[in-house]
Amino acid sequence: MLKILELHPSQNPQGEYVVLENQGLVTINLKGYALCSEAFLQGEKRQLADEMYVFREEIPVKPFQRVVLFSGDGEDCWVPTIDGKQAYCAYWHRDNGMWSHTQQLLVLQIAASRRTSTPLSLPISA
Repeated sequence: MLKILELHPSQNPQGEYVVLENQGLVTINLKGYALCSEAFLQGEKRQLADEMYVFREEIPVKPFQRVVLFSGDGEDCWVPTIDGKQAYCAYWHRDNGMWSHTQQLLVLQIAASRRTSTPLSLPISA
């Protein structure tokens, strides 16, 4: 279970970040988790599109490992922490801070998905 541990809001995206931790007993896949503002609960579609970060890479996160989402620029990677563990750092590449103006921060997990395909077009014979 991925939970929000800390939020460090800032107007400067390079100084703003959210710390998440896998507080479950099994390794989770980060792909499909999302962080968003209260716009999700209010149904504000345009605002939500700007205020939601979705983890798209398949990153295994072991129990009690941390994930840090920075609002600014950087390269996604695992880094050692001062306590000898590893933390996965992800970067949103925003031009401005995100969390300093929101009332609520949510972590969401997409529980299921299904691929769809379009039917094949068959040639029409004359």
